[in-house]
Amino acid sequence: MGFSVTGDYFETCSCDVSCPCIWLGPATNDVCDVLFAWHVRDGQRDGVDLSGLNAVMAVHTSKRMTDGNWKVALYLDDTATPEQSEALGAVFSGGAGGHLAALGPLIGEVVGVAPAPISFDRDGGSLKATVGDVLSMAAEELVGMDGANAAVITNPLMGAVPQPVTQAKAGDTSYHGHWDAEFSGTNSFVTDFAYEG
Repeated sequence: MGFSVTGDYFETCSCDVSCPCIWLGPATNDVCDVLFAWHVRDGQRDGVDLSGLNAVMAVHTSKRMTDGNWKVALYLDDTATPEQSEALGAVFSGGAGGHLAALGPLIGEVVGVAPAPISFDRDGGSLKATVGDVLSMAAEELVGMDGANAAVITNPLMGAVPQPVTQAKAGDTSYHGHWDAEFSGTNSFVTDFAYEG
């Protein structure tokens, strides 16, 4: 049956605005820390309903995102049933195929896949997600030249979503799990995501 999921997505990273990694350039710091957060508004995998669930991925890598040495921790909504958790993990790890499977060659080490209490809030162009007391991330979309809408990037060379993303700026972001990272005022991207496979 495969899978189809749609919902809200944002990421924050330690790069300056706008992140050069999506153009296959080097990160603006010695390392790149990036956090991806998904809220599934509607979706399923093999008939297992995933609507309302969240997933968050933390990534730590070298100055070049394409070096294939991503260190990855994946957190899955602890309100999911065992069947939902398995399906959620397959979709957002790329194990079920689809767009996220293309990121597989970039991963050098999966340091953990774990259930966790995840919150995801979106109020217009303001987004916030938490994973227990391990991770907190926030973003605010930047208004473009028209003074009304967020600036849009439609066709980057690399990204965790195939949809156009709006440029945003990270709020206070911290991760204290398998490694430590803290940043604010750096890069963020926001979009409505859709994956299928």
